[in-house]
Amino acid sequence: MLSYLHEFHAGNHADILKHVTLLYVLEYLNKKQKPYSFFDTHAGAALYGIDSEQALKTGEASRGIQRLLMKEKENPSQVPASLKPYLDFVNSWNSKGFYPGSPAMEISKSYEGSNLFLCELHKKEFEKLSENVAAAKFFRQRDSLKDIQCILHNVSGWSVLKSNVPPALKRGAVLCDPSYEENSDYLDAAKYLGEAHRRWGGATIMLWYPLLMNKADQIDNMKQSIISMVKNRDMHTEILDAVLCVDSEDSHEETTLEQSIGSLKPRLYGSGMLVINPSWGLCQHLQSVLPYLQCVLQNDSNGSWFATII
Repeated sequence: MLSYLHEFHAGNHADILKHVTLLYVLEYLNKKQKPYSFFDTHAGAALYGIDSEQALKTGEASRGIQRLLMKEKENPSQVPASLKPYLDFVNSWNSKGFYPGSPAMEISKSYEGSNLFLCELHKKEFEKLSENVAAAKFFRQRDSLKDIQCILHNVSGWSVLKSNVPPALKRGAVLCDPSYEENSDYLDAAKYLGEAHRRWGGATIMLWYPLLMNKADQIDNMKQSIISMVKNRDMHTEILDAVLCVDSEDSHEETTLEQSIGSLKPRLYGSGMLVINPSWGLCQHLQSVLPYLQCVLQNDSNGSWFATII
């Protein structure tokens, strides 16, 4: 089943947490000034119109990135300095009428000579991704993609990880952002990321996960399975768990997407990032920005956050 389209949800609070984390990891990798390998297992289309019919239908962008950008404009002095690079990047796209997904950030920020693996199984999303990558001169900081190898895969990101890890360039990272529309996604994330870590022990592996009350047990089982696999291999391996909630657990109502449209009580009341081998300083970075994000994005003062090393 491939019914999930990210354009309905692009720019929501979950995207913000994911992209703030992603940008920091990319910038940290770039500090070494050497190429690396990067895998995006569920890449999406790369660019989205936050004024599109799909985005306006859910209103998630208006309660997410648009609210955040408006607050920055109204009170720039209140924005944490550590959040500025992310907001500057989004603003550079917003001025062109787009919201940047993770591939846009990865293509723009990857160090020269790096290998970028972009995986998207949904046929229409892959077509959009291909078109956007083909127009790389438009949205890349440099003039072309000639200085990085951008490899697109219209297959399961799990299979690409299995076939290409460990990569030729041993330094690097993985971003995994499943739709979780199938129960198997929880099991696959634990299985394939655990295996990726076993075969590529030095990589930073980022897993975005939803917070949904009706899936609480599956989410917890997935996280604990990954943590156990990593710690059993080497108990000293660091794992970062960071969460941003815009509402409380008891605000959750089990609804369909259509029933939740326009509601201020979303099915997704928060989300998290589980990061194996987090970049040095990532935990402190998130601790510096998450209080502000909670304050701006929460509903009825019911938000919360945490970032901790396991």
